[in-house]
Amino acid sequence: MIKKIISCFFLLLIADCSTKSKVIGTIWLASAPAGIELTQINKQGKTIIPNGRFVTPLGKSIVTAPHPYGLTISPDNTIAVTANSGTNPISISIIRNLLSNHPEVQQVPPTSATDKGVLASVFMGLAISPDNKTVYVAGGQKNKIYLFDLANGAAKGFIDCTSKSEIHDYTDGYIGDLKLSKDGKTIYAVDQIGFRMIIADTDSKTLTQSVPVGRYPFGICLSPDEKKAYVANVGMFQYSYIKDSEKEEAKITPISYPATAYGSKEMVEGIQNDTIKINGLGALNAIEAFSVFAINLEDKNNAKVVAKIKTGHLVGAMIEGIPAVGGSSPNSIVATNDYVFVSNGTNDNISVISIKKDTIINTIALKPDYRVKQFRGVIPFGLAISPDQKRLYVAESGINAIGVINIKDQKVVGHIPAGWFPSKIEVTKDGKHLIIANAKGYGSGPNGGRSFQVGSEGSYIGSLMKGTVQVAAIPSDDRLEEITQQVISNNFKFTKATDTIYNSRKDNPIPLYPGEKESPIKHIVFISKENRTYDEIFGQIKKGNGDASLARYGENADFVNREKTDSLAAITVMPNHLALARQFGLADNFYVDSDVSADGHRWLVNTYPNEWCETATAASYGGNRDFKSESKAPGIFAMNGAAGAIYPEDYNEAGSMWDHLERNAIRFYNFGFSIMFEPALYEANFKYTGIKQFVNYPMPQPLFTRTSKTYPTYNTSIPDQFRIDQFEKEFDEKWVKGKELMPELITVIIPNDHGAGDNPKAGYPFKESYLADNDLALGRIVEYLSRTPYWKDMLIVVTEDDAQNGVDHIDAHRSVLLLISPWVKREYASHLHYSFGSIFKTFWNVLATPYLNQYDAGATDLSDFFTSTPNYKPYNAVEVDPRVFDPQKALDPFDENFDWKSLKESPEMDNEADMLRESKEQDEYRLENREKKNIQKKNSKNE
Repeated sequence: MIKKIISCFFLLLIADCSTKSKVIGTIWLASAPAGIELTQINKQGKTIIPNGRFVTPLGKSIVTAPHPYGLTISPDNTIAVTANSGTNPISISIIRNLLSNHPEVQQVPPTSATDKGVLASVFMGLAISPDNKTVYVAGGQKNKIYLFDLANGAAKGFIDCTSKSEIHDYTDGYIGDLKLSKDGKTIYAVDQIGFRMIIADTDSKTLTQSVPVGRYPFGICLSPDEKKAYVANVGMFQYSYIKDSEKEEAKITPISYPATAYGSKEMVEGIQNDTIKINGLGALNAIEAFSVFAINLEDKNNAKVVAKIKTGHLVGAMIEGIPAVGGSSPNSIVATNDYVFVSNGTNDNISVISIKKDTIINTIALKPDYRVKQFRGVIPFGLAISPDQKRLYVAESGINAIGVINIKDQKVVGHIPAGWFPSKIEVTKDGKHLIIANAKGYGSGPNGGRSFQVGSEGSYIGSLMKGTVQVAAIPSDDRLEEITQQVISNNFKFTKATDTIYNSRKDNPIPLYPGEKESPIKHIVFISKENRTYDEIFGQIKKGNGDASLARYGENADFVNREKTDSLAAITVMPNHLALARQFGLADNFYVDSDVSADGHRWLVNTYPNEWCETATAASYGGNRDFKSESKAPGIFAMNGAAGAIYPEDYNEAGSMWDHLERNAIRFYNFGFSIMFEPALYEANFKYTGIKQFVNYPMPQPLFTRTSKTYPTYNTSIPDQFRIDQFEKEFDEKWVKGKELMPELITVIIPNDHGAGDNPKAGYPFKESYLADNDLALGRIVEYLSRTPYWKDMLIVVTEDDAQNGVDHIDAHRSVLLLISPWVKREYASHLHYSFGSIFKTFWNVLATPYLNQYDAGATDLSDFFTSTPNYKPYNAVEVDPRVFDPQKALDPFDENFDWKSLKESPEMDNEADMLRESKEQDEYRLENREKKNIQKKNSKNE
C-alpha cells in the first residue's frame, strides 16, 4: 500500500513553473468547470456539455445533421460538405455561401424517409471536383463512391468498388476516407473492411486498382507531387470466425465465453483440438497494425506499397512508467513537401514522417496544460496544413479544440476553442479561415418536458446530436495565447489542495486525492443498468430537480401493452429505485458521457472512446455497419456496434480500469461487465452467460480470470432475478462462507431496465415488466449486501451505461446515479455537476490509486454525498406489483425457486400526480386516459 500511495503522490506533485515564487511541490486538484451548473446549450455564449466542460467555439457555427465525421471544401472556398454517418438521417450536408453571413444548408437526402437508395450509406470520405460541380461521397458498406451535383444535390451515379480475382474477393467493402487528384481524374480511397486502398477513374466511373494495405485503413493523403499515397491503419487484428475444424467446409461454432485473454499465448497462436478451431491473432505489434503504409503511385497501372511505418508508441513500451496497453491508433494524415503528419489518437501525439525516407523523424506531444500532462485524453483526430505549409492544425476531439503547430520547429504554439468533438478541419485557400466539423456540435439539449417542442427529428438522442461546421478566422499569435487559456479553462478548473475551500473535506470519508488519507470505505460495488434518464424514474422525487410529467416508471403510472389488449393504471413501476433515492444519496445533475450503449460500455470501464470507436458507433447506429456472416472481406462490418465490451482497437494507451486495477494491485471481480462482443448470439437458454461468441475477439487480460462464469451478461430474455440469484450464490461461496475476503471492487451488470417487447408467457406482460424486474433485482442486491459483514465499510454505486431510451427535461444525457452506503448522507440529493469521470475519480481517491486519464482526473468527485457519521441501518427491499411482473413466472423456465421475501413492509410512497407517457406506442392510450381523468376531475369539482 505504501508503494502505491507514493507512486500516486508523485503523479500529483507538480512543480509550479513560476520563476518568482519558486514553489516546488504544489498539489493541483482538477475538477469540472461546471460546478453546480446544469448541462445547457448557449450558442451565443458558454455551452455546458454533459462532462461538465464548456464549449465556446470561435467564430460562427452552422448546424448540420448528426455526427459530421467527414468534411471537404470546394476549390473556390464557397461550399463545404460534411458526411453525416450517424443516426437519422444518413446524409451529406451541403453548405453554400460558406463565408457569408447567411450560409445555406441543404441535406441530401432531405430526410431518411426520402432515401430510395440514393445515399443508403456514407462514411467520412468526401472530395469536390476542380470545376466545383461534383462532390464524391464514400458509400460505406455499399462499397461504392457516390456522385452528387454540387449545385442542387442531385444524384449523378456512382463508382462501384467491387472486384473479384483468384487472390482477392472485394465483393463486400466499406469505403471511407478518400482523396481526389488535382486534375480530378483519379480517386484514391480506403476500404476499411477490405484492408485495401482503391484507385478509381472518375471519367469512366470505374475501379482501376486495389492495393492491399494494413488492417482497417482509416485515413489517406497524397503527397503534394502526387507521387505517393499514405494510408493510416487504425486496426490491430484480423479477426475470424470460430469453427468446428480447420476444414474448408467447417461450420461456425459459438462458444460461451471469449476464447482468449489479450496478449496471451493462446491469443497469439490460436487454439485447435478435435472440436474447435480458433485462429491466432498474431503479434501485438504486427506491422499491419497501427501503422502507415506508403504507396508509390508513379506507375499508374501498378501502384505498390514501398514502406510500412509504425507510428506512436508500441504496445508494451514503457510510457511515463506505465506499459502501453493500447496501440497508437493512427487515424488522419496530411503531407507537405517535406513531411507527412499522422495523428495518433491514443497517444495524444503527432508522428512526423520524412517524405523522402519514409521513416519517423519526430514526435510532437499534445499536452495542453502541465498540471495534467501525464494523462491522455486529447484524442487528436483530423489534420490540416496551411496553404503556405507553415502551420499544422489538429482537431483535438477530447478537449474540444484545434491545436496549432508551427511546422518549422514542430512546436505546439496554442489551441483554438471548437465545438464538441471536432473531427475534421480544412483551411481556406487564402489561409485566413479554419473550417471545422464538430461531430457533436452543441450537444443534444433536453428531449422532453413541458417546454420541449418535438421537432421533425423526434426526441431520440442520436437525432438530436446535431453537428456543426465552424467558420473561424485564424487568430494572430498574440490572440492565440489568450484563447489557449480559454481552452484550458473550458476543460479544467484547477485549485491548490491548500486552498481554504477544501477545509470542509477534513472529516470526509473520500480523500481529497489518492493517498491523502485512508478512507473508511474498503469495498466498492459498481452496478450498471441500461439506457434510462433521470426524469423517467426520478421525476417525482421532491428533493431533486425533476419533471413529474416524464416519470413514466415512477408512481401512479398508466400503461398499455403493445397490442393494446391489456392495461394497468396507477402502478408504481420501480418502487425500489424510488425508495433507495429517498433513503440514500441521489444525484440530480449527473450525466452519462455516452450517447448510446456502444460508447457507454467504454465509458463504464474508464475508457474514453477514441476516434475509431466514435465514428464506428455513429455509423453502426445509423445502419451503416450491418453484419454479413457470408462476407469474404478480412474485416468485420459489425465491429464496435452496440457492444458491451471493449475491443483491442478501443484500448486507451494506459488501458481500461481492469488494467489499472491490476497494475495497482487492487483486487476485483466482475459479474457480467465488458464481455459482450458483437456480433454474438442471444438466446434465453444461454442461462449462465447470456450470449455466445463466434468471433475470436480477445478479452482484456486482467478480466479473463476475474469474471463469473455463471452470471449472464446483457440478454433481456434472462430475468434479472436469475442474475441476482447467481450473484448471491457466488458471493456467499467466495466471500461470506469462503476463505477469501471480498475484493476492493466488484462490478455487476443488471440490464433489464433496457426493456424489450412484452412477452406474457415469459412473465413480462408489458414493457414496464422489464423495468419492474430490474427494480426488484436492484432492491434485492442492496438488501443482500447490506446484511453482509462487509456493509459497514461498503459503497454501492448505481448508474446507467447511457440514457438513449428515455426523455429528460434538462438534457437527454441526464441519467441515474445512486450512492448507497452507511457513509452516505441519508435522504440526500447532491446538485453538483457529475459525469462518469466523477465515479472513477471517487473510486481512485478511495482506493489510493492514481487517476487513469484526463476524464477522471478532471472530474468533480462525489465527496458531497458523504458524511463522517455512518448509519449502518440495512435496506429492506420493496416487492413489486405482481400485476406488472411475477418473479416466479419469469424464473420458472430457469428451474429456480424464487423464495425471496422482503424482511419489512415497504416504505410509504409520496402521492404524486399522474404521469404522461412519452412513448410513441402509448400516445393514443395516454391521450384517451388523460381525457377521462379531466372529466372525472370536472365532475368531482361540480359535486
